[in-house]
Amino acid sequence: MTSTSTTLADFLHLTHRPDLGIVAARWTRPTASHELRAGYQEVLRYAATCDSCRRWLIDSRRRLEVDARDVHWLTTVFYPLLRQHLGDHTYLAFLVAPYQLEDVHDDTLPPLPYTHGNYCSLNQFTDEGEAVRWLLAQR
Repeated sequence: MTSTSTTLADFLHLTHRPDLGIVAARWTRPTASHELRAGYQEVLRYAATCDSCRRWLIDSRRRLEVDARDVHWLTTVFYPLLRQHLGDHTYLAFLVAPYQLEDVHDDTLPPLPYTHGNYCSLNQFTDEGEAVRWLLAQR
């Protein structure tokens, strides 16, 4: 198994598993809104540099809370950029701690899993193995 990794400041660690076609983005601590947005932009830049980076495992277990404004930014600004920068549909598996399940619920979004526009599909998991299996099943 060959993988490459990088760290953005002290709050995000990125790893690419070319054998699985998965980019893992692991938040290493709670982040402010500007850090979260910078982190997602970095994941996009990182994924754009490889051939097999359409499957993302986003480990949010160390983030304490989700701000509705950040969710709005993700859905209206960030997600539409995915196809533009990656050239294909992207799959995002969000790994959350069990206590975070209610925090990330947003009544303005359809229940998970769902496809957002023609650019990404999202799902949420509390088990990393299940998240990886879901990502690998996506074509």
